[in-house]
Amino acid sequence: MGRGRNLGVGLAAAGAVLALLLSGCGASLDSGVVAPSPTRQPSSIAALPSPTPTPSPSAPACVSPSTQATYQLAGAHVLPGNLQVKDQVIGTGAPAKAGSTIKVSYTGTLPDGTVFDSSSADNKGQPISLTLTAGKVIAGWVEGIPGMRVGGTRKLVIPAALGYGCQSAGSIPVNSTLIFTVQLVGVS
Repeated sequence: MGRGRNLGVGLAAAGAVLALLLSGCGASLDSGVVAPSPTRQPSSIAALPSPTPTPSPSAPACVSPSTQATYQLAGAHVLPGNLQVKDQVIGTGAPAKAGSTIKVSYTGTLPDGTVFDSSSADNKGQPISLTLTAGKVIAGWVEGIPGMRVGGTRKLVIPAALGYGCQSAGSIPVNSTLIFTVQLVGVS
């Protein structure tokens, strides 16, 4: 009986300590607050601006707005929705704008390097013409291509919320980060 009583006192003391710790951060035992575990970013992307936690208005609703790309592109500029953009070659021609028809050569891969799409495979090695509009291409392209100039090459790292979200598409699994290398050949 003495051991049970001591155990009960020990548990009550532990509960009191936990309650004090939680109250120090504005929580209570029944609030459901769980301290987040610290996340580490590779040093190569530590200087990048913090991505915004809100998705693009054109993102599928089934993907959490806090979805992060599972691949970090060193030196990339991070746009709203956690879209990473890095110009590899800056073009000198006409700029692409939302709604314009663009002609591109591209390769799409998953973070593990698996190629899931390529203009060379789709169009006998020729560039493909696309309209840069929601419903015609994924949101990551609508938001990541404008401003690119003809002759340029840009790498896009598109989190699932701006890609295919909770849908699979061919060999692309559900909630996949997509990596595209896009060369802009023409704008009309």
